[in-house]
Amino acid sequence: MKHLFSILSLCGGLLLASLANASVTYTFATGDQQVAQGSTYCSTYSTSCGSTTQTVGVYAEQTSGASGTFVTPVLDSGTSTESGLFTVTDSPHFYGNGIAPYDPQEGVGSSYSTQAGIADSVTGANGNDNILLLKLSNVAAGSTLSLLLQAGVGGDTFTVYTATGAMPTSLSGMTKYDSTPISLDEPGSIQPDGSSQPSTPQVSGLTIAGLNASTTGWIAIQADCEYMLLDTLTVTPAATPEPRFYGLLLAGLLGLAGIGYRKRNAALANA
Repeated sequence: MKHLFSILSLCGGLLLASLANASVTYTFATGDQQVAQGSTYCSTYSTSCGSTTQTVGVYAEQTSGASGTFVTPVLDSGTSTESGLFTVTDSPHFYGNGIAPYDPQEGVGSSYSTQAGIADSVTGANGNDNILLLKLSNVAAGSTLSLLLQAGVGGDTFTVYTATGAMPTSLSGMTKYDSTPISLDEPGSIQPDGSSQPSTPQVSGLTIAGLNASTTGWIAIQADCEYMLLDTLTVTPAATPEPRFYGLLLAGLLGLAGIGYRKRNAALANA
């Protein structure tokens, strides 16, 4: 019995130790710069992600109307109010770290401080919203996601939408993650001078129904604020045993069989 308990304990410990649950965090800002529409990130921006590598693509979109229909972002004059995205890394300055839609009408500047970012009521665009759209590829089924947003000011909120399959054309065609807008203040806090910024994701444990390695996932971020940025996205796969576990488990089972065999032989010898 002593040997049996030891082997069972060993197998249980090996199971817990062998669960593969490595998270990948995508950091979107590596400097103050413009980023092309549809840029792909492996963990940081890269143009050489493998075809089977888990990746996140970033898109700037603009919505119009109650259903949040994605529209071509232009003024009545035909001038674009959205052209790709921008990133900043000027923490702990008020404008924070992260990525957001870029509006060529709002100037450049060394820290892009004149940009609206992820925001509602884009100037000159009839109250349209600038939103951030993320494309998730080769993400394992059962993965959970966390989102950390920065900048803004106290009281700002944002809403997260999800979908799978073809690229969405409206927010109404996506699933709203939370029934009420998510506060940028909690957890963590934000001060108007940037002296305090959150480090804990405001969204954690997010799952997308139907998402797996062969299905494209989508996340849209809509904000009720001015100058909100997405800092990081973390993808945590569901815990699954590593291949080496099965070999260790087999060894444990063989050990149990060996104990049983020896006990049986001993019993026959003493009969």
